[in-house]
Amino acid sequence: MTPPVLDPLALRLENRLKMRHYVLLMAIDRHRSVTRVAEQMALSQPTVTRALADIEDIFMTPLFVRTRRGLEPTPAGEVVLARARFAVADNAALRQELRAVREGRQGRLRIGLIPYVSAQALQATWRHLLSLQPRLALVVHEDTTHNLMQAVRERVLDCAICRFSHDSTQDDLVQELLYRQQAYLVVARPSAALLARRTDLDIAQLAEMDWIFPPADTPIRHMIDAIFAAAGRQVPEPLVEAYSVRAISSALHHLPRGVTVLPGDIARTVAADGFAQVLPQPLPWSLPPVGLAWLRDSPKTAIAAQLADAVRQSC
Repeated sequence: MTPPVLDPLALRLENRLKMRHYVLLMAIDRHRSVTRVAEQMALSQPTVTRALADIEDIFMTPLFVRTRRGLEPTPAGEVVLARARFAVADNAALRQELRAVREGRQGRLRIGLIPYVSAQALQATWRHLLSLQPRLALVVHEDTTHNLMQAVRERVLDCAICRFSHDSTQDDLVQELLYRQQAYLVVARPSAALLARRTDLDIAQLAEMDWIFPPADTPIRHMIDAIFAAAGRQVPEPLVEAYSVRAISSALHHLPRGVTVLPGDIARTVAADGFAQVLPQPLPWSLPPVGLAWLRDSPKTAIAAQLADAVRQSC
C-alpha cells in the first residue's frame, strides 16, 4: 500500500506555527520597520530578523520585501496577515469568554446594532438575551450596517442586527430576516403643515429646507438621493449629518425648517416630543429589510439563531 503523500506546508503549519508568529507579523505590518518592531516588542533587531526568517520558512515563501518605504507585504504576506488578524481577534475573544465563564456566566456575546432598530425588536433582544441561564456577558456596539458587517467579518463582533446589503449575501455570512420597515418624511413642527397639505412630494420645496442626513453609506441616505434623482434635481447639501436618534430629535427642535427621512417606528419616536411631525404618506421607496447577521463558521451560531427566532416572533 502506497503511503499517503504528506503536504510539507501543512506539516509546517501544524507543527511549528504559533500565535506569537502572527503577533510579530502584525507588528511588522503596522510599523514596516524591523527597528521599530524591535523597540516596541523589547527585542533586539537580530532577534526580530531571525524570527521573520523562521516564519517565512514555515510558510515556505517570502512574506515581506524591502522597499524605499520600508517592509512591504508580498501577495502571500497579505493573505497570511488577513488570517493573522482573524486568529489574534479570536484569541482575544477566547480570553474574554473564559474570563466570563470563570465568573459563572456561559460566555460573552458581542452584538452590533444599527441606530434605527425598532423598539419592539430591541425589547425582544434584551428579553431573550437577559433571560438566558447561565447568563451571558453582553457587549453592544452601535454603527452603520457597512461597519457592523465589517466588524463581524473581522471577528470583532459575534453578530449584528443590521440591514441586508449588497455584500451581506456572500457565502461567509448568514443573515436571517427579522422584520421590514417603511420610510417616512419627518418635518419640524413649524413647517409640517405646509408639506402635509399635499398628497405628492413637493421636491422643489423639500430642496429648500434644512436637511438632516444620515451617513453616506446607509440605505436611508441612498433613499434621499433617489428622491431628488427621480425628480431630476440635485441633492441638497445637508445642514446636519447625524445617525443618532437623540441627536436628530434635538436638531429638529432647533430647526424650524428641518426635515429628514426615518423608518416609521423611529420617526414616531422622534416626533413624540411634539417638536416634529411624521407626514402620513410613506415614501414610495423600500428600505432593505433588517436581519441578524453572523459568520457561517461562528462558535456563536446557536445563540445567534435562537436570538433571531426570538426577535422574529416578537416582530
